Amino acid sequence: MKIECILQSIPEAKPGFIVILLYVVFIYGLFWGIDQCLGYLFYGITNEIIIKILNKILWIGCMFLNYKVVKHFLYLVRKQRERPVIYPVLNISREGMNYYPENKEIEWVDISEIQIIDSVLSVTVDVNPNKDFKLNLSTTDLQKQMTQDRFEKLLKYHYKKEVYIYNTPPSCGCGC
Repeated sequence: MKIECILQSIPEAKPGFIVILLYVVFIYGLFWGIDQCLGYLFYGITNEIIIKILNKILWIGCMFLNYKVVKHFLYLVRKQRERPVIYPVLNISREGMNYYPENKEIEWVDISEIQIIDSVLSVTVDVNPNKDFKLNLSTTDLQKQMTQDRFEKLLKYHYKKEVYIYNTPPSCGCGC
């Protein structure tokens, strides 16, 4: 089986360490600013006992928010340290297609319909509906390998029936 095209997954974008540190600095600066504003707001209006009580309530709230911030910070650091996993998604050959995530091997003669609608490849097999699949082409490395037009021509070359292609034109936002 001579392979003509292998589409692979694109690793998920991860936040950088500088972005993570800026996030933490922003959140703690926000905590400090809220504490200062509320302290000045209630200082002239109420007596010292109420200010102490409000300060304790604010402190407990800030501790809870601090817990959430540190938990999210550790999640971002853990996500940053993960190695990206790149795996094959779709294989196109002279004999047919192989969709790796669900381990579906389909011959060209078995395919009843191929559609590409807004960068989503849909393959329908009437003989065995369990082999149907949809693949979002924007989550693959298609743009690095070839243009979408060239990919469509490759499909039309191997698949002798009609390949339905529809791209929604970009909207101007005017409701037209």
